[in-house]
Amino acid sequence: MRAIASRSRNEAMLRPLGKLTAFSPPGSRLERWGHILRDARGVTLIELLVVISLLGVTTAMFATIYGTTVDRSSQLQAQNIAQTEVRASLNQLVSDLRNATTGTKTPPIISYGPSSVVFYSPDRLDPNDLRKVRYWLNGSNLLQRQITIVVSYDSDGNPIDPGDTGPIETIATVKAPLTGDPDNGGWAQGTIFKYCVQSPPNMTIDPSNATSPELITWSCETPASAAEVKTIVMRAVVSPVSRSEQFSYGAVATVRWNAS
Repeated sequence: MRAIASRSRNEAMLRPLGKLTAFSPPGSRLERWGHILRDARGVTLIELLVVISLLGVTTAMFATIYGTTVDRSSQLQAQNIAQTEVRASLNQLVSDLRNATTGTKTPPIISYGPSSVVFYSPDRLDPNDLRKVRYWLNGSNLLQRQITIVVSYDSDGNPIDPGDTGPIETIATVKAPLTGDPDNGGWAQGTIFKYCVQSPPNMTIDPSNATSPELITWSCETPASAAEVKTIVMRAVVSPVSRSEQFSYGAVATVRWNAS
């Protein structure tokens, strides 16, 4: 009897557990294994497609936001660099023009025009010597400068034009102001320099009309020769990226040279 009972217990232990019958009691170990086996069947194709679609939409939104942020950041950085360049350039130009001189009664302004100005100014390394300074806006919207040291003078002490042999440097990227009405305070197309006979205290301020981009402009008498140039007004537009905002910068320089 003991042998028969032991054999029955061994056979019960070896019986497969993966098959449920109608007589399996609720909550039994066999029922729990059945639930586990049924839940491990994976995901359907529809569920996988839905997840992939959601991931694609989320990735596209993130890429768009990230690209916009990077693009805007690059524009702001380029704008800050351009503004810093043009401020420094205009400050340097004002300083050079204020000190313009020949050391004699000869006017220091050699030539002047709407997009360029050439004059004599003391050498920064040796104030006893002169240099020929040329500022101009080339066709690529680059504000450039050329400095040529004067090496000879005539018998009256006037500098002899050394030509344009000095190195050319690009100091800023700017644009000329848009077309305005010169008779109503505006600037003509391509003009970045405006010349006046008067000094600033004797100049008047005129509001521009609807055709001019300037909100406030200087109104003055135009000089007939280089000897009459007393004040130079400068105006430049900064826009390093074509689709970015445009900013106008201006400066006023009064020539200290006096023929008397």
